Amino acid sequence: MFKKSIKQIYVDRRMLHCLIGLVLLTASFSSTADEKSAINIKAASLSLQDQTYLLKAHINYQLSEDAIKALHNGITLTFNVDLSIIEPRKWLWDKHRMSLTLPFQIKYHTLAETYQVSNKTNNLEHNFSSLSTALHSLGILNDIPIHALSDSNNMNANVSLKAYLNIEALPLPMRPLAYITPGWYLRSNTLQWPLAQ
Repeated sequence: MFKKSIKQIYVDRRMLHCLIGLVLLTASFSSTADEKSAINIKAASLSLQDQTYLLKAHINYQLSEDAIKALHNGITLTFNVDLSIIEPRKWLWDKHRMSLTLPFQIKYHTLAETYQVSNKTNNLEHNFSSLSTALHSLGILNDIPIHALSDSNNMNANVSLKAYLNIEALPLPMRPLAYITPGWYLRSNTLQWPLAQ
């Protein structure tokens, strides 16, 4: 019985070492990801007009080769823009007052050779002849109303904005590989600024 438990500990330790090796290998792959693929939030603002907050943002999308190849093979890519209102507190962790996800999609129509950019919040669609102009349009958010945030919510708070590729929106067979492939890890920096009173 003692021999059996020693053998079990040895197997458990080997499994732990393999797991740590796999994590380190994945981390090294993600650090050598395609440098050209990234999402960067260049500027953003939230202003109050006629008792409605309006979001403006400029986001730069640069897709990886894997994402472009999937797009050209008929896969729709969904990008989420997450907006949060966070109230900073001294003694406790920050309080999230509101969180909102704005989904945007880009798809390629093979027969027409056009790229379609869709704002899924208000169902607006625009077609473009090149990927670069489609990505530019995808990243320009002009006066998007944020109805969940009203004037009565005025408080000492910060606005937080981030954008990322929604891997969960990919077809089911693609998701496992997308989770471990660096080219699919498209996520922006998080931009924070004070909520205007």
